[in-house]
Amino acid sequence: MLAAACPPKCTCSQFKVDCKGIALTMFPTPLQLDTRHLNLASNDIAEIDSLQLSLLSDLVHLDCSHNKISEISKLHFLSVVKLVYLDLSHNRLRNLGESTFTPLTNLVILKLNGNKDLKELDDGIFANNVGLQEINLSNNGLLYLNTSSIKSLQGLKAVYLAGNPWDCQCPISQLSEWIFKHNKSFPDEANTFCTSPKSMVGIRVSKALVKIFEVCHTPLGYFDYFFFVIVGFAIFISGIIVASLTGAILVFFERKKMFTDEEDIDMKQYRSNRVVVRLSKVT
Repeated sequence: MLAAACPPKCTCSQFKVDCKGIALTMFPTPLQLDTRHLNLASNDIAEIDSLQLSLLSDLVHLDCSHNKISEISKLHFLSVVKLVYLDLSHNRLRNLGESTFTPLTNLVILKLNGNKDLKELDDGIFANNVGLQEINLSNNGLLYLNTSSIKSLQGLKAVYLAGNPWDCQCPISQLSEWIFKHNKSFPDEANTFCTSPKSMVGIRVSKALVKIFEVCHTPLGYFDYFFFVIVGFAIFISGIIVASLTGAILVFFERKKMFTDEEDIDMKQYRSNRVVVRLSKVT
């Protein structure tokens, strides 16, 4: 089985299978089970066969670039935990779940660039890929990127972000600050521009932090202070009115209670006097 025949039109050598640019529409079979390097670039493959891929437990290099793949899930990578290089660039990827790359703890290079329909990434998508050194996210449809899971990657050396339609408003401030402080980790920083809003078009994301700060932390004007004074005064007056009404109600009920008690005492005294008078008459 290890010495299985090479897939038609592919070129095979020890541990390596090259099926680049042969108009494949499906995952190639049969594959040598000891394959470590698999090149499927520049074909018309729409779906990765998770069953076939699961048989390649020694795979370390997988190139699926320039295909028509639209979906990738955790199930595709459960058995290829030795994978070091993964290229999914220039496909039709739309959604990548938080656990998509979880099994790939040895991954070093990940290329996701050129997927125009890829508009967002889950916050913790790279949290488990502790060995990542290079991530290519350029030329996608990203408007915003949460940096929390990427910042935690201690060995990260290069992140490519150019060619995305970055929306340089308040949510992107953390990314802007990160690029500005660690620009050596962003080789294409000079070509990473804002595309919206209109006031930010053409500005580098790394240089947009000042304007983002101005927009998101607008200083208070005279009208704002005047508004706060009016609101404070209204709250103060409302407090006085509520306190006065509460006090008046309490006094009213207290006096009513006091009058009721006095009437009860008078009635008791009246009854007591009648008893005394009756006793006197009898005597």
